[in-house]
Amino acid sequence: MANNLPFHVRKFAEVGASEPFVSQMLELTDVAKATLIFGEVREQLIASISGILTEGLIPAFMELRKIRASVGRALPIVEERQIYEDFAAKLWKSYKELMQRTAKLAGFDIGFLFQKESHFNEGLKKFRANNPGAIDSVEAYLGETRRLWHTDLANFRNTITQHPDGNRATFAKFYEPRASEVLFRDAWDAIVQILAMLLGLRLPPGVFLIEQDPKDAGPRWPQRFRYEVQQQPHKPQ
Repeated sequence: MANNLPFHVRKFAEVGASEPFVSQMLELTDVAKATLIFGEVREQLIASISGILTEGLIPAFMELRKIRASVGRALPIVEERQIYEDFAAKLWKSYKELMQRTAKLAGFDIGFLFQKESHFNEGLKKFRANNPGAIDSVEAYLGETRRLWHTDLANFRNTITQHPDGNRATFAKFYEPRASEVLFRDAWDAIVQILAMLLGLRLPPGVFLIEQDPKDAGPRWPQRFRYEVQQQPHKPQ
C-alpha cells in the first residue's frame, strides 16, 4: 500500500561545516572510505562517525551556545546550572559512548581508556603489542588527555550530572564559560585525533595519515589530514 503521508524537508541544526569540529569529523568519514574496511561494516563505521556529530557533538554545541548566550544575564541558579551540566553530559556521551562505539566498528577496543589508572596502563600496553604500527606518541597523548581534562570530566559527569549527590563547589570550573569553550575544543579534538590514529591503522600497507607540521611556513592545508605513500625499496633483479 502506498504511503501518502506528507514528507517535509527540515533543517537538522543551525551548525555548518564552517565549524572546525564539523568539518574535521566529516573528514574522518572520507578517511574511513580509504581504509581496508569494506561492505556493511564500512557503512556502519561511516554512519557511526556521523552519529558522533548528530547524537553528541552538535547537541553539546547547542548547550555551549546557551552558555555563551547566558553570559551577563542573571539566570535563576537552577537554570544556569542545568545548561552547564547538560553540556558536560552530552560532551561525555560524544567522547566515551559514541567514540568508543565507532572505534569498535573500526576493529579496536579502547575501553581501557575509560578505566582506572592501573587498567588503563595495562590496556595501553596490550594496545601497543597488538598495534606496533601505531604512532609513537599514542601513549603520551592518551595519558596527557586523561590528566588534563578526561578524568575531571568523568568525575563531574558521574558525581553531578549522573548522580547529583556531590558538592558542586568541588567542580566550580565546570560552571565557567571560558572553561566550557576550552573543554569543548579539547574533547572534539581528542575524538578526531584518536579516531584518525585508529583509522590510520586500517589504511593499505605503506599508506599513512599525516598532519601538517605546525612549523611549515607554506600555505595551510585545506584539510587537516593528508595521505603519504611510503615508497617501496627497489629490489635488485
